[in-house]
Amino acid sequence: MKKNNTWKKVLKLAIAVMAIATLAKMYYEAKLLDLTIGIFNLEFGGKNIHRVSCKSLMYIMRNTEPDQLFTEEMKMNGWKLTDVYGRGHLFEKNGEEILVIAREHMGRYKVFEIQNKHYFLSLEEA
Repeated sequence: MKKNNTWKKVLKLAIAVMAIATLAKMYYEAKLLDLTIGIFNLEFGGKNIHRVSCKSLMYIMRNTEPDQLFTEEMKMNGWKLTDVYGRGHLFEKNGEEILVIAREHMGRYKVFEIQNKHYFLSLEEA
């Protein structure tokens, strides 16, 4: 009887771990799909910068473009650059601050990931 309970616990644990791994993989692949669509829009859509999606909270642009292009995009949406901390850019709008982290992607692109979901909510209101 005790051996049967142990196997049930191991099976439940294995199912839980597999479920968590599946969800993590789906989240990663969704971001990867969003980035792939963003790259396609850059390369074939004639854009210099592209908002990847509201769920990913990212912008993408070519690595050869200056960061000022991203700053100008944010400015058009009402955000003002207040400070830069290495790869982090701090923006302010109506007393709210957001942090944006710049990362290199595949050596050819820069990805700006916004760390505050309220940013995209403000875009929907405008």
